[in-house]
This record gives sequence, structure tokens and C-alpha cells, in this order.
Amino acid sequence: MNEIARRLGIRKATIIDWLKRESYEERRGWNQGRRVYTTDEEERVASLKRERIDRKRYFLGAPHVRMDYAKKFPDDPLPSLWFVHDVVRRQGLQTHEPKKRKKGQNIVSRLKFPMRSIVGLGKIQQASDFIGKKYVAGQKEPISIFSTSYYQWLKVYQVWRVSSEKAENAITCLTELWKRFPVPNVMRMDNGMTFRGTGRAEAHVGRCVVFLLNRSVTPLFSSPYHSYTNPHIEGHNRTFTEKLWSTEHFTSDEQIDEACMRFNAESEEFCRWNFKDRLTDRALRFLPETSEPSEPEVLRSAKGKNICFIRFVERWKEKGEECGVVILNRFVCIPDPYLNQYVFVTFDLETASIRVTSEHDGHTTQILKQRFPYTL
Repeated sequence: MNEIARRLGIRKATIIDWLKRESYEERRGWNQGRRVYTTDEEERVASLKRERIDRKRYFLGAPHVRMDYAKKFPDDPLPSLWFVHDVVRRQGLQTHEPKKRKKGQNIVSRLKFPMRSIVGLGKIQQASDFIGKKYVAGQKEPISIFSTSYYQWLKVYQVWRVSSEKAENAITCLTELWKRFPVPNVMRMDNGMTFRGTGRAEAHVGRCVVFLLNRSVTPLFSSPYHSYTNPHIEGHNRTFTEKLWSTEHFTSDEQIDEACMRFNAESEEFCRWNFKDRLTDRALRFLPETSEPSEPEVLRSAKGKNICFIRFVERWKEKGEECGVVILNRFVCIPDPYLNQYVFVTFDLETASIRVTSEHDGHTTQILKQRFPYTL
């Protein structure tokens, strides 16, 4: 109450009086501190939700219903997310089952997941992946889909049909995207050769990574075989499969392209509405319209350039049961006390060295630092 009084510049006694009241002189009314919505507002929300369902929109959640409400009734106060969820539930308009709590959700504390280290890499973070092969009726060749999403500071999902799962296609899609949306500080990816660059050579930095480094984007690789270490893009891929691929019957590439365009347009519409203030920040970086994805990728400078990795420490039979992790196909020995937990690895290209840290209760401890020669 002291802080509220200070911020509003009024007496504390006034705040105490407000909190004691059960109703206020306001046309919608308040009940014990909670806003009481009118029947008209409830019907508006239900109608907008039904409209999204009837139009077969891909995004049906409460935030998107609120966006529709704001656009249709610009002079009226926005309903809360709680109220939208409540109306949808009472009207029987749910389009999916509530998420169930899964085992292992205390991974951050139990397995020392380096959450603070990841968040601290930069304000704007993005994730990219290729969605598993899809097949169109009547076609023998599989369809490849590249997907990407901003998951920190911004939220927008984009998907494209591409000819194959190649670094060139990922680079082309990101180049076009970053002309309209800001270049992120961090790009989170899995350990596929498309992103990493090679399946055999040790400590080789591939083309996709160089593309990111040249644009001052820090590549962040998730832990191999632990898909939940890249939850944002994995969840998006599931959304794409459930909402788009499983609900449509595609017979041609053109139909897929059209569906992807609709999917992207819906996601972009919400992003530009929900984050309109953030998107006007003059500090944001965009690629110039003249940028060409086909430019040869040569690392312009190693100064200040890092590649980061989330790794799970385990014993390796191939290394005589030694405890360690693999970074760009090179084994790095880790002391036994850190077995069966996550570590955060920073590969500094300027000094050609790696630094491995462990995180506990938000505090990081350096485990080791050693030379790490590499090739481009």
C-alpha cells in the first residue's frame, strides 16, 4: 500500500479506503476488487471465438480473441485473459484439452539446467528447425518445412515449404524474415548437420553458423536427443502439425504454400498488434531490402563471436567410460562430480577456447576453460 500510494501520489488512507469497498461508481461494476463483466461483453467474446472457429483460423487462443475484441470495439476496455478463458469454458468453446502437467518439469533445479545463462545471452531470442518430412497424396517425394519462432521479447511463428533440409534454404528464409522482423540476439537450434555444418569433421564451423555470426547472432545449440531443451520450436512444430497439417488435405505444393502464407499472416497480425510498441524501438536491427541470401559466407571477424551449447554430462563407452560432453564432434572431458546434469558451454572463436560452467540457484561456476582449435 505504501508503494501504491507513492506511485499514485495520494495518501495511504485513501488506498486503505479503496480496498475496503466492495463496489465502485463504474458502469461495469466491481465486486470485492474483481471487475464484473456485462452480459454484452460475454456475448461479444463468445461471438468472436465462434467466428475464429467458423473461419477455420489457425490461432484460436484467448490472446487472439482479445486482439479481435480490441479491433472490433476500439473504444471499450479490453477484457482480461482470465475472463476470455472463463467465457470459452462456460460456453463450451474449447478447441483443445488443457495441458497436463508432465513428470520432470523441475528439470531446471533437479538437473541444473542453465536457464539464467540462456536468458542472459540477449534480449531477443529466436528458434529454428526443420519440421519432420511430410507427404502429399499422390506424390512420392517428401515435403520439407522450415519453421522459426521468436520466443523471448517477441512472439511470432513463421513456416515455409522448402525444397530440402539444406542450410541454404534456412538462410534464405531467415534473410527474408529479418527484412520485416528484427534480427535476434540469439538463434536456438538443434544439432542436425544442416545447422551444425558437418557430421564428421571435428570443430568445424558450418555455413549456417557463419551466416548467423556475421549478423552478430549468437548460435545456441540444444542438447542432443533432449528435445525439451528446445521447447519453443518443438511446441511450434506440434502446433503446425495439429492445426495445419492434420486438418488440411493437401494435393499440391501450391496448396501447402497458400496454407503457410495464411498461417504466417495470422501469426504476424497478432505480433504486430500485441508488440506494436516494441516493434517501434529504434535500437532494433533489420536486414536491408537489398540483402541477398546467396552471398558467399566467409566469417568477417572472430572478434567477440561466441557459439553456445547446452550439454548433458554423461559417461561415454567410446572414451573408456570417461565423463564428458561432445562439442562439434570433439569430446571434452568433464569432472565426475558434474555427471548427469546440464552444463553451459561457450565457444569463443576469437581466443579459440571453450568455457564450461555449471548453474545452481541462478549462480554460475566455471568448471573448466581450455583451448579449442577450429576450422571454417
